[in-house]
Amino acid sequence: MMADGDRSSTIVLDGLDDSRRALLDLLGGMRRTVHWYTPLVRSELYNDPDVLAAIRDRVVSQPKVRLHLLLPPARDWRNACPGLVRLGERLTTALNLRTPDRQALPDRPELGQGFAIADERTLLHFSDPRRLLGIYEPRPTERMKELLELFRDVWNRSQADSDLRWLGI
Repeated sequence: MMADGDRSSTIVLDGLDDSRRALLDLLGGMRRTVHWYTPLVRSELYNDPDVLAAIRDRVVSQPKVRLHLLLPPARDWRNACPGLVRLGERLTTALNLRTPDRQALPDRPELGQGFAIADERTLLHFSDPRRLLGIYEPRPTERMKELLELFRDVWNRSQADSDLRWLGI
Protein backbone atom coordinates (compact mmCIF):
# COMPACT_ATOMS: atom_id res chain seq x y z
CA MET A 1 0.00 0.00 0.00
CA MET A 2 1.03 3.57 -0.50
CA ALA A 3 1.82 5.70 2.51
CA ASP A 4 -1.14 7.64 3.94
CA GLY A 5 0.43 10.90 2.83
CA ASP A 6 0.40 9.65 -0.75
CA ARG A 7 -3.37 9.00 -0.82
CA SER A 8 -4.18 12.49 -2.08
CA SER A 9 -1.24 13.39 -4.29
CA THR A 10 -0.33 12.36 -7.82
CA ILE A 11 2.45 9.77 -7.98
CA VAL A 12 4.72 9.48 -11.02
CA LEU A 13 5.22 5.90 -12.25
CA ASP A 14 8.60 5.02 -13.68
CA GLY A 15 8.70 1.35 -14.58
CA LEU A 16 7.57 -1.99 -13.22
CA ASP A 17 8.16 -1.51 -9.48
CA ASP A 18 6.26 1.80 -9.26
CA SER A 19 3.47 0.47 -11.47
CA ARG A 20 3.14 -2.75 -9.48
CA ARG A 21 2.90 -0.84 -6.16
CA ALA A 22 0.30 1.55 -7.61
CA LEU A 23 -1.78 -1.28 -9.09
CA LEU A 24 -1.70 -3.19 -5.80
CA ASP A 25 -2.81 -0.01 -4.00
CA LEU A 26 -5.63 0.55 -6.49
CA LEU A 27 -6.83 -3.06 -6.16
CA GLY A 28 -6.48 -3.02 -2.38
CA GLY A 29 -8.58 0.12 -2.11
CA MET A 30 -11.34 -0.78 -4.55
CA ARG A 31 -14.79 -1.47 -3.16
CA ARG A 32 -17.05 -2.03 -6.18
CA THR A 33 -15.59 -1.83 -9.68
CA VAL A 34 -12.45 -1.52 -11.72
CA HIS A 35 -12.55 -0.46 -15.36
CA TRP A 36 -9.22 -1.48 -16.88
CA TYR A 37 -8.01 -0.87 -20.45
CA THR A 38 -4.65 -1.78 -21.92
CA PRO A 39 -3.45 -2.04 -25.51
CA LEU A 40 -0.49 -4.16 -24.32
CA VAL A 41 -0.44 -6.91 -21.68
CA ARG A 42 2.94 -6.93 -19.93
CA SER A 43 3.29 -10.33 -18.27
CA GLU A 44 5.58 -8.89 -15.57
CA LEU A 45 2.58 -6.91 -14.30
CA TYR A 46 -0.52 -8.77 -15.47
CA ASN A 47 0.77 -12.22 -14.49
CA ASP A 48 2.42 -11.03 -11.27
CA PRO A 49 1.46 -13.41 -8.42
CA ASP A 50 0.79 -10.53 -6.00
CA VAL A 51 -1.43 -8.71 -8.51
CA LEU A 52 -3.39 -11.89 -9.26
CA ALA A 53 -3.69 -12.63 -5.52
CA ALA A 54 -4.95 -9.08 -4.89
CA ILE A 55 -7.68 -9.56 -7.52
CA ARG A 56 -8.63 -12.98 -6.15
CA ASP A 57 -8.62 -11.76 -2.52
CA ARG A 58 -10.75 -8.72 -3.36
CA VAL A 59 -13.36 -10.88 -5.12
CA VAL A 60 -13.43 -13.44 -2.30
CA SER A 61 -13.75 -10.81 0.44
CA GLN A 62 -16.29 -8.72 -1.50
CA PRO A 63 -18.34 -10.96 -3.82
CA LYS A 64 -20.13 -8.00 -5.46
CA VAL A 65 -16.85 -6.60 -6.79
CA ARG A 66 -16.61 -6.45 -10.60
CA LEU A 67 -13.53 -6.02 -12.76
CA HIS A 68 -14.08 -5.06 -16.39
CA LEU A 69 -10.94 -5.56 -18.48
CA LEU A 70 -10.51 -4.51 -22.09
CA LEU A 71 -7.46 -6.35 -23.38
CA PRO A 72 -5.85 -7.03 -26.74
CA PRO A 73 -6.72 -10.35 -28.40
CA ALA A 74 -5.89 -13.24 -26.05
CA ARG A 75 -3.68 -14.91 -28.64
CA ASP A 76 -1.25 -12.01 -28.02
CA TRP A 77 -0.91 -12.62 -24.27
CA ARG A 78 -2.48 -15.86 -22.99
CA ASN A 79 0.72 -17.94 -23.15
CA ALA A 80 2.70 -15.28 -21.28
CA CYS A 81 -0.05 -14.77 -18.66
CA PRO A 82 -1.41 -18.21 -17.69
CA GLY A 83 -2.27 -16.91 -14.21
CA LEU A 84 -4.58 -14.26 -15.65
CA VAL A 85 -6.23 -16.86 -17.90
CA ARG A 86 -6.78 -19.22 -14.91
CA LEU A 87 -8.18 -16.36 -12.84
CA GLY A 88 -10.57 -15.52 -15.68
CA GLU A 89 -11.71 -19.15 -15.75
CA ARG A 90 -12.41 -19.20 -12.01
CA LEU A 91 -13.93 -15.75 -11.55
CA THR A 92 -16.26 -15.63 -14.54
CA THR A 93 -18.87 -13.53 -12.74
CA ALA A 94 -16.51 -10.99 -11.18
CA LEU A 95 -13.82 -10.78 -13.88
CA ASN A 96 -15.20 -9.71 -17.25
CA LEU A 97 -12.68 -9.84 -20.10
CA ARG A 98 -13.45 -8.33 -23.48
CA THR A 99 -11.51 -7.45 -26.59
CA PRO A 100 -12.16 -4.17 -28.37
CA ASP A 101 -13.44 -4.39 -31.92
CA ARG A 102 -10.56 -2.66 -33.74
CA GLN A 103 -12.86 -1.66 -36.59
CA ALA A 104 -15.29 0.10 -34.23
CA LEU A 105 -12.74 1.91 -32.06
CA PRO A 106 -12.91 5.69 -31.98
CA ASP A 107 -9.80 7.47 -33.24
CA ARG A 108 -8.42 8.56 -29.87
CA PRO A 109 -4.74 8.73 -28.85
CA GLU A 110 -5.71 7.51 -25.36
CA LEU A 111 -6.35 4.07 -26.85
CA GLY A 112 -2.59 3.67 -27.29
CA GLN A 113 -2.25 4.19 -23.54
CA GLY A 114 -3.40 2.08 -20.61
CA PHE A 115 -5.51 2.91 -17.58
CA ALA A 116 -7.37 1.43 -14.65
CA ILE A 117 -10.09 3.27 -12.75
CA ALA A 118 -11.32 2.02 -9.39
CA ASP A 119 -14.73 3.03 -8.05
CA GLU A 120 -14.83 6.09 -10.31
CA ARG A 121 -12.36 7.81 -7.97
CA THR A 122 -8.83 6.41 -8.45
CA LEU A 123 -6.82 6.48 -11.69
CA LEU A 124 -3.77 4.50 -12.73
CA HIS A 125 -2.74 5.89 -16.13
CA PHE A 126 0.07 4.54 -18.32
CA SER A 127 0.99 7.12 -20.93
CA ASP A 128 3.57 4.54 -22.11
CA PRO A 129 2.23 1.04 -21.37
CA ARG A 130 5.26 -0.63 -22.96
CA ARG A 131 7.66 0.92 -20.44
CA LEU A 132 5.02 1.26 -17.68
CA LEU A 133 5.44 5.01 -17.41
CA GLY A 134 2.59 7.15 -16.16
CA ILE A 135 0.82 8.47 -13.10
CA TYR A 136 -1.29 7.24 -10.22
CA GLU A 137 -3.99 9.61 -8.97
CA PRO A 138 -5.75 8.34 -5.85
CA ARG A 139 -8.47 11.00 -6.07
CA PRO A 140 -11.07 11.88 -8.72
CA THR A 141 -9.97 14.12 -11.59
CA GLU A 142 -11.48 15.41 -14.80
CA ARG A 143 -9.01 13.24 -16.73
CA MET A 144 -10.29 10.16 -14.91
CA LYS A 145 -13.88 11.03 -15.83
CA GLU A 146 -12.91 11.44 -19.50
CA LEU A 147 -11.09 8.10 -19.55
CA LEU A 148 -14.01 6.35 -17.84
CA GLU A 149 -16.37 7.72 -20.49
CA LEU A 150 -13.99 6.47 -23.21
CA PHE A 151 -13.80 3.06 -21.51
CA ARG A 152 -17.58 2.74 -21.44
CA ASP A 153 -17.83 3.68 -25.10
CA VAL A 154 -15.21 1.07 -26.09
CA TRP A 155 -16.71 -1.55 -23.72
CA ASN A 156 -20.11 -1.19 -25.38
CA ARG A 157 -18.50 -1.88 -28.77
CA SER A 158 -16.45 -4.83 -27.50
CA GLN A 159 -17.09 -8.55 -27.26
CA ALA A 160 -15.82 -11.64 -25.49
CA ASP A 161 -12.51 -12.78 -26.98
CA SER A 162 -13.00 -15.74 -29.31
CA ASP A 163 -9.73 -17.28 -28.07
CA LEU A 164 -11.09 -17.29 -24.51
CA ARG A 165 -14.67 -18.40 -25.20
CA TRP A 166 -13.70 -22.06 -25.20
CA LEU A 167 -12.51 -21.56 -21.61
CA GLY A 168 -15.90 -20.17 -20.63
CA ILE A 169 -14.48 -16.68 -20.13
